[in-house]
Amino acid sequence: MTDQLQLGLADRKRGQEANLAAAVAAHRRYREAAEIVLDELVASGQPFTAEDIRRGVPTGIEPHSPNVLPSLIGNWAARRLIVPCGEYRSRRRSRRASRNRVWVANPAASAA
Repeated sequence: MTDQLQLGLADRKRGQEANLAAAVAAHRRYREAAEIVLDELVASGQPFTAEDIRRGVPTGIEPHSPNVLPSLIGNWAARRLIVPCGEYRSRRRSRRASRNRVWVANPAASAA
């Protein structure tokens, strides 16, 4: 029998996939740019945050939705390419000092 947590996680995954699919339309370059930055950060082996990814995306490339970056990070985490290694309070006003994760490349993924 499926429990509520499994249903919720399945819904979240479907939402992330739909958001990321919408981010690859020909006129939308944010996902591609963010993935390039994310790949470089993972390759560095150093801890990073969503803010590091945002800073790395070239000026003028904007997401179609504020959920593209969280969906991208969630996708990489679900694939076990990155793992959380800490938390921090956001300084972005729109995030209202929310807790956010610090990420690092999954050592097990790089060894595989």
